[in-house]
Amino acid sequence: MKVCVLASGSKGNSILVSGVHSNILIDAGLSGKKILERLHRVNVSADSITALFISHEHSDHIRGAGTIIRKQDIPLFINQLTFQAANYKLGKIEKVKIFENGYPFTFNEFLIEPFSVPHDSVDNSCFRISEKGYNNKLVILTDIGYPTRLVEEKIKNISTIILESNHDYDKLINGPYDWDLKQRIKSKNGHLSNSQACDLIRKIIHKGLKNIILAHLSEENNEPEIARSEMMKVLQEYTLQCNLYIASPHHPTEWIDI
Repeated sequence: MKVCVLASGSKGNSILVSGVHSNILIDAGLSGKKILERLHRVNVSADSITALFISHEHSDHIRGAGTIIRKQDIPLFINQLTFQAANYKLGKIEKVKIFENGYPFTFNEFLIEPFSVPHDSVDNSCFRISEKGYNNKLVILTDIGYPTRLVEEKIKNISTIILESNHDYDKLINGPYDWDLKQRIKSKNGHLSNSQACDLIRKIIHKGLKNIILAHLSEENNEPEIARSEMMKVLQEYTLQCNLYIASPHHPTEWIDI
């Protein structure tokens, strides 16, 4: 199994997960046209996409979902509350598969484990994904206000994590946003800061952790080198040989083996 973050940030989010036999998308927050362009840039045919999974109803995660689903004639996997909140934005969807957070299920060669996280959405889903017959696990953990005990449990003994590192606290507080928006971002239903992401890795760090992909970085309240530097200090502190990547809103990451 391998992963490529097609886009990450407030302008749009989409993640491509590739197994032995099929490819799936997690979120489709760019326009349908841009998602197809990103797939082309990583040499993946749109016709190879077998399903789209949606984490929550915010536009930067569903903007192109309806277009992709109808154009490729693939099923939409989504929880009930999110589907109700997003339905008017999605348009007509023929193949809707409702999952429930906390209840794992299989799709093709994948085991999908959706779980709830705190965010200012109706029922935000994050995902732990593995492939039948393999031990390596991917966790997608973005759009989360703070790491609950459930979150810590779900990210133990994983090999790859796509982890929100949204803002540098000082840049957020001293930046141009209105105070109400600053409060929302740093609240328990907002987004993880660089330091929160680092603290979370300290709690679950282990020798089997191969890849950390920092994601959903704010272009106004963060800088890739700040986020990278803070996480590198953690890896050096524990002398862990782990690949560290920064996901971008403007271009896909390289393919990363999970």
